[in-house]
Amino acid sequence: MSLPLLILSLACGSGGSSATTPEVLSAAAQKTTIASFEALGAHILESRSEITTAREGVEDSLVSEVTRLRWQDDDHWQWVRERDGSRLSEVRVFDGVAWAASGAAALRRRPDPEPLRASLALDADPWVATMGTAESRIGYTEAGEEEVEGRKVWRYVLSLLPGVSGGRKSRDVLAVEGQVWIDQATAVRLAGDVTVQTKSRDQTRNTHLRFTVTRIGGDAGVEPP
Repeated sequence: MSLPLLILSLACGSGGSSATTPEVLSAAAQKTTIASFEALGAHILESRSEITTAREGVEDSLVSEVTRLRWQDDDHWQWVRERDGSRLSEVRVFDGVAWAASGAAALRRRPDPEPLRASLALDADPWVATMGTAESRIGYTEAGEEEVEGRKVWRYVLSLLPGVSGGRKSRDVLAVEGQVWIDQATAVRLAGDVTVQTKSRDQTRNTHLRFTVTRIGGDAGVEPP
């Protein structure tokens, strides 16, 4: 899948003042949930993560995962996850009726959409799913006001914060670089391109995440089952 990353070449917006500071928006965006994504109305959220793992004496491995959320409203949405070009899972809710599938299996009707909505709220945000414990080591530097999809956003340059690893099960974060665009009205991350390097024992991992939110307020193209 080719992500519409052209929107990362963003046009600079006017320099008007805002009652909500960039620092507050940055902090709020670290706690973004599907509930705050709903505040955007209809939209499509697409992401691609590429994780390269290196270990001495072993050939590097690359895992690529793509996610696509088409959100129209509570009763009409579709979430697909793919890994290395193959479908991992798909969930559709259409006219309030739920359908789900794993792998290449056909969609099957589910009795209740609520557990699927709960799972979506926990897992659909690619930033949370990909960054994990590294989130606490990501620093935000304000880089100006711009526009994405006609909405005013704050752009941040990302960098590594000083600190130590979060514990025995955490990976040491060695480097962080990239940018993220945060919606001023909702504090939702509308676009991002970030690379994080971590290390655990003799294993080094490079994680590159790109994501975009498009068609805000439009037709998300949710497909009937």
